[in-house]
Amino acid sequence: MASTGVFRERSRTLPKLLASLSLRRSMGGGPRTFPGGLNKWQYKRMHEKMAREKEHRLLQQEKQLYQARLRSEIRAKVAGKSSSDAAGSGGAMSSKGHVKALADRFMRAGAEDLWNDDDGPIRSPRRPRPSGSVPPLDLKKLLTSGRNLADSRTGEASPGLGSFDQRREYSTVAGRGMGIISKARWRKNSSSDDSESDEGFSSRRNSTKVTRDANRGRKDSQMFPRVNIARDEESDEELNLMGGKSAKNKLFSSAALRNFDVKTQRRFPRSTDESTDLSNEIQEIREELQKRKAGQYKTTRCNADEESILTKRRFDECGISPLTVKALTDAGYIQMTVVQEAALSVCLDGKDALVKAKTGTGKSAAFLLPAIETVIKAACGNTNFRIPQIHALIICPTRELAIQIAAEANVLLKHHVGIGVQTLIGGTRFKMDQKRLESNPCQIIVATPGRLLDHIENKSGFSLRLMGLKMLILDEADHLLDLGFRKDIEKIVDSVPRQRQSLLFSATLPKEVRRISQLVLKRDHVFVDTVGLGGVETHSKVLQSYLVAPHQLHFHLVYCLLKEHMQQELNYKVIVFCTTAMVTAFLYVLLRDLKMNVREMHSRKPQLYRTRISDEFRESKCIILVTSDVSARGMDYPDVTLVIQVGIPPDREQYIHRLGRTGREGKDGKGILLLAPWEEYFMDHIKDLPIEHSQLPDLDADTREKVEDSIRRVDPSIKEAAYHAWLGYYNSIGEIGRDKTMLADLANQFCYSIGLEKPPALFRKTALKMGLKDIPGIRVRK
Repeated sequence: MASTGVFRERSRTLPKLLASLSLRRSMGGGPRTFPGGLNKWQYKRMHEKMAREKEHRLLQQEKQLYQARLRSEIRAKVAGKSSSDAAGSGGAMSSKGHVKALADRFMRAGAEDLWNDDDGPIRSPRRPRPSGSVPPLDLKKLLTSGRNLADSRTGEASPGLGSFDQRREYSTVAGRGMGIISKARWRKNSSSDDSESDEGFSSRRNSTKVTRDANRGRKDSQMFPRVNIARDEESDEELNLMGGKSAKNKLFSSAALRNFDVKTQRRFPRSTDESTDLSNEIQEIREELQKRKAGQYKTTRCNADEESILTKRRFDECGISPLTVKALTDAGYIQMTVVQEAALSVCLDGKDALVKAKTGTGKSAAFLLPAIETVIKAACGNTNFRIPQIHALIICPTRELAIQIAAEANVLLKHHVGIGVQTLIGGTRFKMDQKRLESNPCQIIVATPGRLLDHIENKSGFSLRLMGLKMLILDEADHLLDLGFRKDIEKIVDSVPRQRQSLLFSATLPKEVRRISQLVLKRDHVFVDTVGLGGVETHSKVLQSYLVAPHQLHFHLVYCLLKEHMQQELNYKVIVFCTTAMVTAFLYVLLRDLKMNVREMHSRKPQLYRTRISDEFRESKCIILVTSDVSARGMDYPDVTLVIQVGIPPDREQYIHRLGRTGREGKDGKGILLLAPWEEYFMDHIKDLPIEHSQLPDLDADTREKVEDSIRRVDPSIKEAAYHAWLGYYNSIGEIGRDKTMLADLANQFCYSIGLEKPPALFRKTALKMGLKDIPGIRVRK
């Protein structure tokens, strides 16, 4: 019984043992692999590449040694020693022997017979001085004498270079079939031996004619795959006969030494008789000065304006990083502007600041430079975090402004290694933002409030990265702190550390914003005002005017103003601001139908399209941009010559920001405000600005008919969307939206001006929200 129990236990363990064992079998048929998982062809190509790199390094070393030996020989000659003493006294190799040894080591296929003992540097003759009369060169006589001399020396072997018996033998000759053809192609260098001439070697080609005919099937490219010495030397010899002017003089064998034997031609100074007469230039300068005094010469820039914008203080005097100063110098910025000088001293001290400055005066650099310095100081600290920290956070109201500020920051960080900038804006995929933040950690974030709040509330670890924040910057602070963004800004401020530095920048700061700024700034913050208490918030070089016309003529007047400006300005660049996105789309289609070079930008367009149009308008000339208020703040479009505002702006501050797109950096500009008669009350809000009333331009019958035909061709769906958007915009303006009946009448006038026969109907829910239910003239869908 005991034995049967043992057998049973063994029978149970046997399947387990067999299951645990792995049977071995021969694995034939697969490709053999080398270290690194490479097959034999990859392994072979890798070693061939390594061999080529090693050969290149050796050639570079030999080249340097050869140059050093040449320099030592030149020094010996200057000191009065002979070359034999300089080379042979210490056992050192001469430059000539070095080249021979180099040819033995690195001789390439096809270059065996291109070397002989007497090869050396070409001793080019001195350039003859220009004489009064030079006899013409008789080429026919020279060629005839050369042929006779060659016939008299046919069959003779020249001692030295041209002798085939005295050639150097190489082990590579056997089996290559180079034979007589390569010998026949070689001719002696004319400058190797001054006592002999080249004509004696031209007979070698005649003596090998039979051999060439026998081997006509072979190609020269098979013998000399990369270099054709005979053709190069023949062309050089012909050029020498024509006057000795060759593009490059060859030293030694090109097949053996590749590009190390190229000697560039020396450039001789111009002779005195070729120089221009200075009296003519002096006379031209005098005439130009006389034109300037007479007023016939127009200058494009005014030095007085540049002095009013720039200060005498330089960036290298304010204590910022030398790498940042170098980047500023590369970008062409040497001196500070007024706002930069006033703000940098406060911001670099670590104090909170509220800065007010005019548009186009360099506010972006005024807060980017302190942000970069803050990141540099934080990087030098001893604090170590598990995750990379964000040290500077810049918040902007629009996507285009965020992209522009990030681009300017990258310019300033050109020479800084390890400091990165990224944008968090709407219109892009949220997951892509997270991947970018994980793969490319950065220290500076430029974001719009909505997308930034999404990342903070997502619980993806972004809020932990904000725990190391040192500086919070709000650009266009008046817009960020109004009713539209205030709640988002409050949530963002609660998510960042309290021990931080806060900077607020804007061109306009109403009293309401000054009061609300206490949510972000400390009590002891510094207020920097570069405009002044009684100063004008717009640039003095920008001519401002306004026109009052009925609504049905607004689009006709826009077309007329654009045509007039295009005739006056050669390189025009115009921005036309509209009240809403859909009115912008309507005007864009209208101007495009009128054959104008126009682009559109508004919030209904995707972000990639908006970025492309913004970059195109920034780099182009003779172009018109029809846009909504997405381009009103902070956008730096250079050389804008005219800004047209169609319809009433939302407020005084928005008018100033729109106008600030022209006249940047002290340049000239022009601004036109186009109002309806019932919008003229807005002039009371900007009565302190230097704006004048202008007369309406003449509208002829052809212009009216042309514009009306284009209006009729616009898609009706665009017209209906423009009507709905126009009604919602003016309903939100207090002075107009209070009287709903008057608003309905004005909306009907706008409806007829854009070519609609009757007002489109509103949704019932929309009419209730706008307070337009049961208002005469407002149609509601049932």
